[in-house]
Amino acid sequence: MPLVVVYPFDGSSEIKPGTGEAAAQLFVQQMNADGGIDTIQAPATVKRTDYLSYAKSVNADYYVSAYMTPLGNGVSVVEHVVSTLSGAIVYGQTAQIESFQDATAQATLIHDGIISREQQISDAYQSAQAQATSTPMPSNQANIGQGIKGLAGLFKHKAKETPAPTAAKPSKGILVVRVAGALPTSDLAKATNELYSALGNHYNARLTAAAPQNVTKEADGICGTDRNNTIATGTASAKMIRHGLGSRAQYTFVLGVYTCFGAKLAESTGTGDSIASAIRSAVADYVTNHPTNG
Repeated sequence: MPLVVVYPFDGSSEIKPGTGEAAAQLFVQQMNADGGIDTIQAPATVKRTDYLSYAKSVNADYYVSAYMTPLGNGVSVVEHVVSTLSGAIVYGQTAQIESFQDATAQATLIHDGIISREQQISDAYQSAQAQATSTPMPSNQANIGQGIKGLAGLFKHKAKETPAPTAAKPSKGILVVRVAGALPTSDLAKATNELYSALGNHYNARLTAAAPQNVTKEADGICGTDRNNTIATGTASAKMIRHGLGSRAQYTFVLGVYTCFGAKLAESTGTGDSIASAIRSAVADYVTNHPTNG
């Protein structure tokens, strides 16, 4: 996953002390909750002139900086995402933030922009590699070959990275049943995918088409003849809580894991500012207590 450093937001003198660090922390939490990237907060002691060098020192792929000024009931924020490979701004925008929801939405936009750019880079690299492999290169096309080589060189920071060894997953798999709850259908679909992704980081997970009302009674049919599995599902909910002068949504996810003969193996509850963070919290608790999925 790309590593992103978020620096404490700078601001005009009208901005209260500590606001910049709090804003950066919120962005870090939301971007990590959205998944697909690893985001960390930089120390407040790093000077702006050292942003690029510090980001490189921690092997980050991008860094995020921002500047806030008061505007109406909120702030106007100028946001920049910089590639540490080129030192150039690859994404930038100005946004008006008046609430917690506005701030998390901006963090998600930055997250999505980085994910999109990484995908474009990956697609371009694969396309160049495929062209170089499948197309014979006559001697009079040496210059074209040099161009492809130069393009591949743009991604050398990816090639030199050595993936950290991953622990072997337990032999017992986990069947993921669709999530239930009093949320919109689209949110429940997203929750199911998040549950599958979170469990898949630790176990051999597989999505099923099942949407049972009672897993205890239907477990046998879900597992079928493949008995070396557990079954995971859950219930998602949300409520509005007071936050400062306004309110925000808090999500709760109750994870239930069952054996193939219907006995409940474990239950854990997670909460968070997004459905993804609530699910990851519940899954982390299960993984801690059941590392072998049994």
